[in-house]
Amino acid sequence: MRKVILIFVAVVGFGISANAQDIILKKDGSETKAKVLEITDQQVKYKDFDFQDGPIRNINITEIFMIIYENGKREVFNKQQTPTQTTLDKTNNIVSSELKNEFDIIGTDDDLMLLFFERNGFVKYYNDFESAWKMKRTGQGLLAAGLVGTLGGGLFLLIGLISNPPLPAVVLASSVVVSIGQVLTIVSIPVSASAGVRKKAIKNDFAREKFGVSGYTYQPTLNFNCTGNGFGVTLKF
Repeated sequence: MRKVILIFVAVVGFGISANAQDIILKKDGSETKAKVLEITDQQVKYKDFDFQDGPIRNINITEIFMIIYENGKREVFNKQQTPTQTTLDKTNNIVSSELKNEFDIIGTDDDLMLLFFERNGFVKYYNDFESAWKMKRTGQGLLAAGLVGTLGGGLFLLIGLISNPPLPAVVLASSVVVSIGQVLTIVSIPVSASAGVRKKAIKNDFAREKFGVSGYTYQPTLNFNCTGNGFGVTLKF
């Protein structure tokens, strides 16, 4: 029974650690997956998330736009002014070609799109997109919890069945965990889909209003990444 508990802790710990990273967004649009250690008046000290046994690295505060912490909290740095609806969100003007090019390049990168709306003072679109962004993160959290519950519960269910003698309590508890995991996974699908629809509608409305185009299309991107937690595939749309 002790081995069962240790395996459960390991599975749950893996699911939690897979998302326990901070994201440093720089003003040039690049991002760094990190574990932030300290923030001073001049620098942010961190370690690369995929190499936490490596050296402590520093980045100047002046280079950073935002840090998205592992719990979802965001901290914006060096804001020169607070955008206001009356001074910056000019909803009736077509924006410059430079902004259009920047908007085109961002495509399906949600964090950079938030940065784009914030940095250029499009307050209404920033608030709307942030709400959809949070919904997306909720869907991702539900999916992660669902997968951990399904896989972890399935593992313990198998252990309970093949044990000699079988472990009825473990089988029952594991069955409940698997069921909850499947429910969370299923619920995550409409939540994520709704967030995707909202994000697309917001970007289309922005393009129609600011660029004078009737609609905007984005090519979904499939990313395959290797991290300290293993391999992962993400689809952005």
